[in-house]
Amino acid sequence: MLSYDVVEWGKPLQRTERETPKPKGTEVLLKLKYCGVCHSDVHIRDGYFDLGGGKRLLMQDRGIQLPATLGHEPYGSIVATGPEVVDVPMGADRLVYPWTGCGACPRCCDGLDNFCAAPRCVGLQRPGGYADHLLVPHPRYLIDTAGIDPVWAATLACSGLSAYLPYRS
Repeated sequence: MLSYDVVEWGKPLQRTERETPKPKGTEVLLKLKYCGVCHSDVHIRDGYFDLGGGKRLLMQDRGIQLPATLGHEPYGSIVATGPEVVDVPMGADRLVYPWTGCGACPRCCDGLDNFCAAPRCVGLQRPGGYADHLLVPHPRYLIDTAGIDPVWAATLACSGLSAYLPYRS
């Protein structure tokens, strides 16, 4: 598997080759076709967000460990699944919803990952889309974007979903 990783804050991405991951449990493996480049990726690569007044929010304080594969706007084809995955169309193209939680806390277990206190987001705390393959923790994070140009669809993972809040009755 080929990826482009941050290995040192503020430095250019580094090409890395490693073994392609094999999905376990509920994981899904995508062969990536596109990944948007969000403005936050630039700041994350720098290692901080400038908060003004000389204050910085350090990425290491947000749980991002180096080396890190950025890219939270990934889009690709399903090529493999873990043994617990059912009814996922192999070969189908999907957008990845990147704002994943830890998967274990009560909020995540209730399907409210966006309220997780220890998020494990794709392209931040989990490897992201600046690679040729991506391991997604569960098929519920895959979005069918049929009818939308895939190049445009990749950018919607962040900009189009930033205001997401699940409906609860």
